[in-house]
Formats: sequence, C-alpha cells, structure tokens
Amino acid sequence: MTQNAHRRASAPALALMMLGLAGCASTFDALPEKWGGLPESAPARPAEKAYAVPNVYERRPTREAKPLDDAEQKKLESDLVTLREQQKNLANPPPPPPPPPKTAAKPQSKTPAKAAPPKKEAAKTAETKKKEPVVPEAPSAPPKPLN
Repeated sequence: MTQNAHRRASAPALALMMLGLAGCASTFDALPEKWGGLPESAPARPAEKAYAVPNVYERRPTREAKPLDDAEQKKLESDLVTLREQQKNLANPPPPPPPPPKTAAKPQSKTPAKAAPPKKEAAKTAETKKKEPVVPEAPSAPPKPLN
C-alpha cells in the first residue's frame, strides 16, 4: 500500500522535471516575440556546420616533402643547438667581468696638516665601538597578540 502511495507522489514530480528539461532544450527563436521569442529584426542564425569525420578506411595521402638526408639532419641539429645556446645566453647573460684592480696610492701632498684630522676621527669611532655592547642587555618585551 505504501509503495503505491510513493509511486503516485513521485509521478507528478518526475513529470515536472521532464517538462523542465524539455523546456531547457527548446529554442526561443521559433516562439512569437510576445512569448519571449526573438524579434523579427534579429539576424538569422548561421548555418550549422556538419563536423567532418575522417574516413578510417581511406589510405593516407603521400607526403610531398622528402625525408632529410644525413647531412641535412646534422646541419639542422647544429642550427638548433646554436639557437638554443643563443637563447640561453640572452636569458642568462654571463656575469660582468671583475673590476680592474685599484691603482697604487697617490703620493702624499706636502701639507700633512690635512691628513691628521681623519686619523683622529677614526680613533674616536674605534673607541666608541669598544664601549657599545654587542648584545642588548635587557630583552625587549614580547609582542602583544592581535586578538
């Protein structure tokens, strides 16, 4: 008894689904414009092309180009290798040459008074470096959570 009730309840639902699927497959260009079809001024649809399926039993056409000789093959391979190397060099250029070595120090001028102040400044910076600790004495506070 319950099986009949399920069949009776599912029949209208199945019919509605089939009707919905059939509606999706229809085209609206055949309907009048008032019912949702295309207007008369709309351009015509292009003709549908039939897909060309190759004949499996047909013989293949002969090739127009001849196969390469051994000499032509080697020449082609060498050309491809040179092109590949050129492209690799363009993509990854070699590193620049090292800078030329610096020339010898210039002879000192006759005025030694100007040369003395930089030495004093260098001595002062060395003394301040010795006084500064390398590692901070107190650790910083941990960061606060965002939430």
